[in-house]
Amino acid sequence: MKNLSLLSAAGEYTHLKPLLEAWLSTVDHYCTLHRKFELQENCWWHNERASISILAGAAWRVPDKRGQWAAIEEFATHKRGLVEQGHVEGDTRYGRCDLYITNSKVSYAIEAKQAWQSIGDRSSGLVNVRAGLETAWKDAGTLHSNEADQRMAVTFIVPFIPVSEVRKEGKVDPDGVRDKVEAWLKNMEPFERVKGKSTAYAYYFPYQCGDYLNEVVGRLFPGLVMVLERRLRGK
Repeated sequence: MKNLSLLSAAGEYTHLKPLLEAWLSTVDHYCTLHRKFELQENCWWHNERASISILAGAAWRVPDKRGQWAAIEEFATHKRGLVEQGHVEGDTRYGRCDLYITNSKVSYAIEAKQAWQSIGDRSSGLVNVRAGLETAWKDAGTLHSNEADQRMAVTFIVPFIPVSEVRKEGKVDPDGVRDKVEAWLKNMEPFERVKGKSTAYAYYFPYQCGDYLNEVVGRLFPGLVMVLERRLRGK
């Protein structure tokens, strides 16, 4: 069975398609490279910073024929919102922007969050996803509108499954994992923070995911989803 991957970048997000394609390719490249060395490693079970670095790397890997892209991470900037006592709301404060991505036509200032979500039998599969989308959205609102052409909230969603639910005859059952992932995706797509407010998203779930198991916590991490939502107005 093939890997499960898809991207959606319609309407106002059409210009993000080359970046999402490169992101899927970069995630696959990272996993494939480590598999060649028989290492149980992926790029999504670490933390937010690691996930941001993959997206930044994807920008640099967009093929030249799709236009040149570039990125920098974690840089100092001024932010909007509540500040120290003695100032008024709306004043600027020092902070950091998670990621800046640009091409020859449009630039993006990005605030990102990583959401860990159980998709096991006892979970709704929703709570942490919603919290992650909302937090990323709020953080994107602290960026000044002149930071880039567009402000973007990015949420990396990392689902996990209790291994006891997908283990068969002592091994991870990839078909059982695929069934759970597909059921969850069907329930979650199109990953809208607010119903009717469009997003761009992409996901990657390799069929052979049995190596992505953390025996210490008893969880399998089968893949990830990246959701992007444009923020038009600040706080």
